Amino acid sequence: MKRKLVCFCEHAFEADIPEAVDLGEEPAIEEAILQGDFLSVRCPGCGKLLKPEYPVRVQDPERRLAYFLIPELERSGFLRGTVRYDLGETDRVVIGYDELAEKIRIKRSGLDDRVVELIKYYLLNKVLEGEEGDREVRIFFSRAEDTSLVFHAVGLKEDEVGVLKVPADMIGRLSGQLDERRQQEPYATILRGPYVSVNALFGEEGD
Repeated sequence: MKRKLVCFCEHAFEADIPEAVDLGEEPAIEEAILQGDFLSVRCPGCGKLLKPEYPVRVQDPERRLAYFLIPELERSGFLRGTVRYDLGETDRVVIGYDELAEKIRIKRSGLDDRVVELIKYYLLNKVLEGEEGDREVRIFFSRAEDTSLVFHAVGLKEDEVGVLKVPADMIGRLSGQLDERRQQEPYATILRGPYVSVNALFGEEGD
């Protein structure tokens, strides 16, 4: 689909931005998402690489999943219900490219994203314990190692990414608690699909 873009250099041009992609038909797109190159467009005027965000449906037939990507700028509106989309048969909503890449890393590791989001909730409480003020911290799953799961914390310190590790056996313990947790807050909000994310707790924060 043709989209009109305006670069920082004020050059206006059109670029093809797909409304849907199929990772089965175009497997290279998965790597582009993980590398942060998904839908990047180079300005023909100044040569700067732009990363515009538009709604995109991402089909993953190998894992039998369909993701719906919502632009980061629409996060608050979507969570508040003022921005709506026809999600169709969507398994997971993600907001922003970082969340899309994270979901793919989770599935590549063979993990249940619901359990990963619960772990992120516990980690978020731990890193914010004793912190003063409204610090915005985001935690992302990075990878699974032999005996641990590795997460990255963004926002703890300026221009730094914190590395957090938890024992891999937490997955088994929390998997057995999913049904119970779904009946309790704040876990019910985190696990309520299709937006399964600890960030669902922050839907009433500023635009």
